[in-house]
Amino acid sequence: MRRPLCAFCAGMMGLSFLWTFLPQTEFFMPFAAFFVAFLLLLCIPRRSRKLAVCLLLGALAGLCAVYTTNARLERTRANYAGRTVLLTAEVERADSTYFSDTVDATLWVESVNNSPAGFRITCAELPACAAGQRVQGRFTLQQPDIEERTAQYADGIALQAEPLAEKPQLTVLGESGSFRARTHRLQQKLSESLRRAMHRDTGGVLAAMTVGDRSGLSAQLRSAYRGAGLAHVLVVSGMHVSILCGDILSTLLPYEWEQSYRRRRRRAVFRSLLAFLLMGVTGFTPSVCRAAVAVWVGALGVWLYGPPDTLTSLAVAGIVMTAGNSYAVCDIGFELSFAAVVGTVAGGVCIRRARDAWYRQFWKNAKNPVKRPWYFKLPERLWGLAESICISFCASVATFPVLVLRGLSVSIYAVASSVAVLWLIQPMMLLGLGTAFAGLVPALAPLYGVLSAASAALTGLLDRWAVWISAKPGAGIYFDTAYAAIVCLVLILLCWLAFHWRVRLRVAGPCILLAAAVSIGLGNALSRDVVHIDLVGSANAPAVVVTQNDTAVVLFRGGASAQNAVENQLARRGVQTVELVADLRTNPKTACTLEAERTLPAAEMAVNTAQKLRCTPALVEMLRTRNGCLVRLTVGNRQFAVVNGTVELAKQVTVQWLLASPAKPDAVQYKNVLALRSYDWMDNRKELAASISLRRHGGLKTE
Repeated sequence: MRRPLCAFCAGMMGLSFLWTFLPQTEFFMPFAAFFVAFLLLLCIPRRSRKLAVCLLLGALAGLCAVYTTNARLERTRANYAGRTVLLTAEVERADSTYFSDTVDATLWVESVNNSPAGFRITCAELPACAAGQRVQGRFTLQQPDIEERTAQYADGIALQAEPLAEKPQLTVLGESGSFRARTHRLQQKLSESLRRAMHRDTGGVLAAMTVGDRSGLSAQLRSAYRGAGLAHVLVVSGMHVSILCGDILSTLLPYEWEQSYRRRRRRAVFRSLLAFLLMGVTGFTPSVCRAAVAVWVGALGVWLYGPPDTLTSLAVAGIVMTAGNSYAVCDIGFELSFAAVVGTVAGGVCIRRARDAWYRQFWKNAKNPVKRPWYFKLPERLWGLAESICISFCASVATFPVLVLRGLSVSIYAVASSVAVLWLIQPMMLLGLGTAFAGLVPALAPLYGVLSAASAALTGLLDRWAVWISAKPGAGIYFDTAYAAIVCLVLILLCWLAFHWRVRLRVAGPCILLAAAVSIGLGNALSRDVVHIDLVGSANAPAVVVTQNDTAVVLFRGGASAQNAVENQLARRGVQTVELVADLRTNPKTACTLEAERTLPAAEMAVNTAQKLRCTPALVEMLRTRNGCLVRLTVGNRQFAVVNGTVELAKQVTVQWLLASPAKPDAVQYKNVLALRSYDWMDNRKELAASISLRRHGGLKTE
């Protein structure tokens, strides 16, 4: 068996996936028993014995990692959940909100009630503070919300904190002296140096893709890059690590340097140091850490006289990342990184085989197979360009299943955009890093000006491309998760059959692409005109997002965190136009800054008045009472009701569905309920759905 570590990693991460997504009390144990029995059967034939043993050992290691992770989280929950405590913590991350005096922060807790501790929490709408500072305050600790629990566990966040008062008191104790805080301060200095002589938008994009500081990114550019399928460019990941640690050395060093094994070992050490530097500059983000571990494994292989193998290095990185936190496999960044690397390897293999076949045919037909013709360099250049295009295409295709299975909208221009701007990424990153470091030395001011102008020109070109592509119609397509899973399985089966039957690439490639195009077109046709109604945000003040195709209606209640959840949901559904934002709060403490063609705030309506608005997704009827408001949505022949506050009517409003909130719906008569969780006024405590998809005069499906 050529890659035992790959099989070990597959067994380890596969068990972690199953433990997370299968209900442990019903399906996990029977499936685990079936899996072990299947592996034992594989041990009988000699050819599959090693594979089965590696998978079984990986599954056992995954079970140990799952048990360790759950025991640590359960111990933290048992000790602190539901308690009001005095926390002393270091701010690891602080994201700006819609208000200048608050941030959404991730904290590393150093002590609880002056007793040593060590776990990570998240806190929304915390008083203004900066990453790298030590803070102290009183908080109420709770378990993460059900819909966000897995994602937060994947980031190592055990609990979420809520400040006690409406204006919580937070004491800043000063700058932290930890290594992470020092690297964050270095990151901020480099970011400031990079953006000093640039436009805000240009500098924000370049700082995000070089030093990992996304605080300067505008919401418009975030949306444009997402719509153009280039959001991965703004997140420092394995692609950026490979550019810094691989291509730069291949470009600068002569060919003879790479032929000497002693020099290859020195080069491996230098690559490892560069990877560690990029980890420190970007604040040890998981994507960079995974890529750095893969670089270190490859460097270790050079020192141990082992041949470099990308898949083995990736497997070791996966084992290291999931050994301490089994929920890491549920992080979408983790999944996209692995899928992109696998696609990159597959693209490299495909283009390498095609190139070797072309060379063999070329020399076979050559009149003088010994002499190298002068025009031979041109095909080599073209093959280099074809390699970049093929690798980019395969990496984009490999990440497609992850995106659609995660319920995200997929840009139909993502592959074309990645191929078109691939040549820009390397010079932009190298010029950006050069600009950032040159700006720290006053004597290098002339060089700083030249580098800054060059990097700003390239970044401006990329910005204009992203804005132009994102404005194209149909830039985002949303796929139903079940349909996407079936399509992905069919395409994987076709790829395996082509490999097993040794079908030629020029035959298999077009057939698979044709099947994918037909599937995507059919899925787009089936999802056309479907209305999606989603409850998002906090269970205490859920917002309602109604989408159809690329338009939406938002019924808003909550604060900055709810607005962030709404924007994320709009991005997931591929929405380009928000026709209406109805603010249901009668006494809002914070402003709603969602951009829409029309806004309807309940606070500005007179008591006992109503308004009716016809939008593309639904007919909206809003009634304002003295202590609350009631909204009725009509989609085809179905009606939905939303209640905020206390609503008293002479006669109950009859609807098919109630979009529930903590407010008791005495004024509504309903048959079915959508809710984020069970509330006190509910009689039935069974599991509830938070989303529904329906056609105006057809079927419906809850999720």
